Amino acid sequence: MKKILLLFLIFNFNGFSQDFQGKAYYMSKTSVNTDFTNNLPPDRAKYILGMMNKALEKNYILDFNSNSSYFEVEEVLEAGGRQGGGFNWMQFVGGPDGGSLHKDLQSKIYTNKKELFGKIFLVKDSITPSKWVMTGETKQIGIYNAYKATITKEVEEREFNFGRRPTSGGESESEPEAPKMREVVMSAWFTPEIPVSTGPAMYGGLPGLILEINDDKTIILCTKVVLNPKVKIKIKAPSKGKVVTKSEFDQIAKDKAKEMQEMYQGRRGGRSRVLIRH
Repeated sequence: MKKILLLFLIFNFNGFSQDFQGKAYYMSKTSVNTDFTNNLPPDRAKYILGMMNKALEKNYILDFNSNSSYFEVEEVLEAGGRQGGGFNWMQFVGGPDGGSLHKDLQSKIYTNKKELFGKIFLVKDSITPSKWVMTGETKQIGIYNAYKATITKEVEEREFNFGRRPTSGGESESEPEAPKMREVVMSAWFTPEIPVSTGPAMYGGLPGLILEINDDKTIILCTKVVLNPKVKIKIKAPSKGKVVTKSEFDQIAKDKAKEMQEMYQGRRGGRSRVLIRH
């Protein structure tokens, strides 16, 4: 039954015009363990939780056509007419990939424009194929018939520490522990009625636009789709920034996070942890 469904979807998917294009609007929410705020002064805890909610609940826009897509956060003006920006340690706390993301669906190459400590990077690498499994489940999302697919993967549990490092003469710092891994089942709901093999962030590879993602602690939901708008959409890959691979950028971000943590620990006492799950 699942094979028949997949063949039907692929046949339906290939029958549309190559000029097909549109815009999809998404909202996302990521949950993290906030127990670390229990040890903070009430005013400080309230401030940090407010920043976390702001960082972990966002709106996005996805421009797409048959060959490519462009995904970015929807900018919101803060009080005083200023756009949100600048460095925020919350960029290390999961959620959909930050920055602006271009995916070339033909060459299977993505370019992710990201800012880290005021420097612009273009993370350019291959799109890794996802081994989706069709479940045969369906539901209505808005006006579209959606089909469910799942994938099982291992994710790393990481901790972001706030606190003071041991002073000189104290206990030596132990060797870093091996990362803790756990298995999660991620689900996607897609519709072949919108014939593009893409979705929000790095999600894609299904015979239709992904309308909903449930990825462990992150939920991404499409709230509106505009098909074939009167003003033609121009989709281009970002071009300004230092070009690096994903592994190179991950190492840079890891080094910067460690540097920031050491600076923070040098200024404040105590120790707290935020448990970050991907």
